[in-house]
Amino acid sequence: MPELQNEFSWSKSRHDKFRDCRRAYYYAYYGSWGGWEAPGGSLTRELYVLKKLSSRWQWAGQVVHEAIRHLLSRARWTGEMRPLDELLRQTRERARSLWAVSRGKGYWREPSRIAGLLEHEYGEPVPDAEWKRIYEEVVEGSLRAFHRSDALERIRATPPGRWLTVDELDAWMFDGVKVWVALDFAYKDEAGLIHVLDWKTGRERELDHAQLGVYALFARDKWGVPPEEVMAGLVYLQSGAERVEVQVGREALEACQADMRRSIAAMQALLDDPGRNLARIERFQQIEDREACRRCPFRRPCGRL
Repeated sequence: MPELQNEFSWSKSRHDKFRDCRRAYYYAYYGSWGGWEAPGGSLTRELYVLKKLSSRWQWAGQVVHEAIRHLLSRARWTGEMRPLDELLRQTRERARSLWAVSRGKGYWREPSRIAGLLEHEYGEPVPDAEWKRIYEEVVEGSLRAFHRSDALERIRATPPGRWLTVDELDAWMFDGVKVWVALDFAYKDEAGLIHVLDWKTGRERELDHAQLGVYALFARDKWGVPPEEVMAGLVYLQSGAERVEVQVGREALEACQADMRRSIAAMQALLDDPGRNLARIERFQQIEDREACRRCPFRRPCGRL
């Protein structure tokens, strides 16, 4: 089997990491490379484990996304949608198991398979009442809202043959660079328009809309449709599953492509050898805002405890 190569690619999450902190970006995409087979106790292994940790809020969002993915994937192949009480029961059981394994730091044994929490790794005290509130409000609240949402009603009314993707990692080429996306859901309606849906467990942010141009470009490449035939919907589950629909126009699409080019150029400008995607830590500076470091999984190797 040929040796895996750390090839340069782009994604919205990679862009966000680069924007927030260059040092954390280096750790996530370069320092941790090969950590899945690095020996225990090595810095590479540590960085690989840490990059996969989530805060309790991120973890709650991941539990919601995974529950919806399982719900829709099963319905796609069986034609049956699990009732709400069964969905909530199975999600609670899975979440309890994940939380317990994280508390025991099982992610150090199998970081590629086990989700871990920053709070457990760094021993941050979180009252039981806070864990309970986050679970009930974010996880169960989001799933209840989704189950009664207009978005799910539209999905139910759409034959599975017109479902295009259910939270599957995919990629396309943009200016010679691989771009990764994972659309939460996409389907084609009876008029031939493609609807791309993205579940959000937080409040509406302007940054959320930046994803939509990327989705429209991906749809054009993946399904051969012009962007004007793509309707993007942001479904805010904490706001009663309100669906904010956006049709990406020509100007917005051009602005999105310009932003992507600037982001890619800025990332590659810090590389020693862009062709081979080689980087040195010295070129990726730490941020000065130490308060922001408190939310970072790399605070220990970065010396920002």
